[in-house]
Amino acid sequence: MRILRWLFFFILCLSGFVNSNDSPPEVNAQIPDIDFAKQVSNADQMEQLLKENKRCIRCHKVARKLKNIAAVKMLGAHASEKFVDNCSACHGNKGKHPKEDFTIISYADNTHTPLALQNSKCMTCHTSLQLRNAEWTHDVHYKKISCAACHQLHEAEDPMTNIKRKSRITLCVDCHIAINELRGDQ
Repeated sequence: MRILRWLFFFILCLSGFVNSNDSPPEVNAQIPDIDFAKQVSNADQMEQLLKENKRCIRCHKVARKLKNIAAVKMLGAHASEKFVDNCSACHGNKGKHPKEDFTIISYADNTHTPLALQNSKCMTCHTSLQLRNAEWTHDVHYKKISCAACHQLHEAEDPMTNIKRKSRITLCVDCHIAINELRGDQ
């Protein structure tokens, strides 16, 4: 029965290629006009926010070879000079990091941060309607995988931004096959 479901899913996905010109969607509704100002309501809060973000940059601007940590640069749509890249908007305040790594919100594959918390940080700026209009798969996946499983926000351009239809479907099929293999499904 599972094989039939996969076959149906695969045929359904491929059916979109018949009339497809393999071009990316015309509008990228996922990228909002970034307004980090809603994080602060007065000058004291702004000063604290900038202080937190400068602490992040101080350590993460260069690679840490002993701890196998790559240098981090904030590029693309989520970068903000005014807010010193605003690490805290997504990762929360530094807290006792790095002594206690669980004090920051992490988006790594093997993270301690619960999925709901990771995705709720994204939903602070990206509304359900924006995501639904950009791609129907957001509705299906938002409670099952982290946004960071597909999106990469420290890059100049998120690889999902202009992904072509054929590549998107290949990504879906590959991911679903890998998940089933992990579960032991056939």
